[in-house]
Amino acid sequence: MFRIHKQKFTDFTKLTVVFVLCIAITAPVTAESPDFPERMPIIERPFSNDPDKFSFAIIGDKTGGGLDKWPVFDRAIDEINTLKPDFAIMVGDLIQGDTTDLKQLTAEWKEFWQHESDLIVPFLPLPGNHDITNPVMYDYWKEHIGRTYSAFVYKDCLFITLNTEEWQGPTHEKWDWEKEGWFGASQIQYVKDELARHTVVRHTFVMMHRPIWLYDNSGWEQIEEALGDRAYTVFAGHYHNLTLHTRNDRRYFVLSATGGGLTPQDVPEAGAFDHYSIVTVDGDEVNVAIIKPGNIYPADISTAVFKERLGNLLTFTPHFNRDRTEDVNSGNLEIAINNTLEKQVTVEIAFDPSEHWQILPHRLTFEVKPGQSAKSAVALSVRSDTLVPLPTYNYSIGYGGEQLRKGRNLFHPIDRDDMHVLKNWMLLGPFDLGVPEAPADPHAAPPNFLTAPVPEFSADMTYKGQTGEITWQEHRSESERVNLNDAFGNAELAYGFGTSYIKSPDARHVFAQIGWGSNLGKLYLNGVEIYSAATPGKHLFSGWAHFELPLKQGWNTLTILSGDYKDWWDYRMEIADATHALQFSTKPADSQD
Repeated sequence: MFRIHKQKFTDFTKLTVVFVLCIAITAPVTAESPDFPERMPIIERPFSNDPDKFSFAIIGDKTGGGLDKWPVFDRAIDEINTLKPDFAIMVGDLIQGDTTDLKQLTAEWKEFWQHESDLIVPFLPLPGNHDITNPVMYDYWKEHIGRTYSAFVYKDCLFITLNTEEWQGPTHEKWDWEKEGWFGASQIQYVKDELARHTVVRHTFVMMHRPIWLYDNSGWEQIEEALGDRAYTVFAGHYHNLTLHTRNDRRYFVLSATGGGLTPQDVPEAGAFDHYSIVTVDGDEVNVAIIKPGNIYPADISTAVFKERLGNLLTFTPHFNRDRTEDVNSGNLEIAINNTLEKQVTVEIAFDPSEHWQILPHRLTFEVKPGQSAKSAVALSVRSDTLVPLPTYNYSIGYGGEQLRKGRNLFHPIDRDDMHVLKNWMLLGPFDLGVPEAPADPHAAPPNFLTAPVPEFSADMTYKGQTGEITWQEHRSESERVNLNDAFGNAELAYGFGTSYIKSPDARHVFAQIGWGSNLGKLYLNGVEIYSAATPGKHLFSGWAHFELPLKQGWNTLTILSGDYKDWWDYRMEIADATHALQFSTKPADSQD
């Protein structure tokens, strides 16, 4: 029976003392306990004295969304208590975090410990990116919780708990990513030393928050090399989606959330469901059970192979003749389904009504058995001068009679190869948004942003920036997105400008699109705002906007005004140029005919 009323603990320090004292007084003499390193984060409870077989629970992310999902976390705690594993490990993201306000931080930890306090087995937390988001939170963890990475042996199995957020420590600003990777040299050496100390164990378990093995040049390769040919299993969280990977004939689990934010799907193979895990060690065998409240699944319920097949299930291919010299442009959207899965797939596609576009048919339905394929097409036409807004359609995929996936797409009439990505810009910033924090209303843009004048380019002119005098700087992006976070020195509550030049052989309208990675955004052509380039969304502007640019003959000035409150900040600008008739430049001197 599950609880109706939860007893709340208001002081984590008192909670620790109470359990330590209880262990000292009531624990049986024969109980086996590991030799923990000093300051190992743990809420101590009696360990099992079974010398051979044992089990432990793994709890996934509670935060990163899911603020209203404490009942899911509480139910998981209840069920773990019912199963009574030897102990429980949580792979990070215990609190929402992302703050330097100690009062708020203390309140969030208090809330977490109140919910955790019903657990009756020992509990070992790992830090996640929501728990250690900055040096302030790193110091809080070290002071109030303990070590950030550890290792211990239990019943002849080695447990290594890593910190993928070690770079947020006191040396945060001087962190050398090429040398330190995600873990730092000290942590990697600690792992190597522990592996060298424990060469003969039944099994080695490696726990971390981010699945760092999926990151390039992360430092994981050194740990993986040190693991060698021993028997080991790796567990991580962070992505809120269950996926089992296989590397070096070893199992690498990315666990889903346990009360964190996610969009659930009915088909368990998709991995999008709340769960916790029970790992049982019996001799040399390691069994992993993936448990959703009321449901138990095998460890391979959601594999990378299934995800790959699902990703190749449905393809949309546009064939469209874009020619402004013609009154009407037409083409089709080809839809192909190749069912390599084990159950029948049902696909439904429905286009939204459009004022300008002619679409036939508006709706398609496919039923495709395993091993079979299907193909069809939707015809589309539009007047050449009314291309935008582009038509949209919804699609849903059923798998074995259950909802597998659904989504919403935009019909993109321009071939990807014909879209020119602007990587080179003159940048000016950061400027101060003039607010101490993000507005509560995401549509309430700061006055400094709304009234910011579009500056003319001048190589000699200086401006008063957020932290001092600034000048225009040339920026050549290595990726297809312009990373303003790096360009403007990780500025927060700031805005800045990007300017580039486009030369057209004649006056023409060209299709363009911008992917906003910021809270605020505007786009100007020759000093005139293109209002359709900014799309209201979760923040004032976010996601992709599609529009046409009325280029004049000769050089045109394209200016992007972008603002952000904190975290990541970038944009991606693309312009259709199928015939390569346009020229692009960042040099003001080139902007004269």
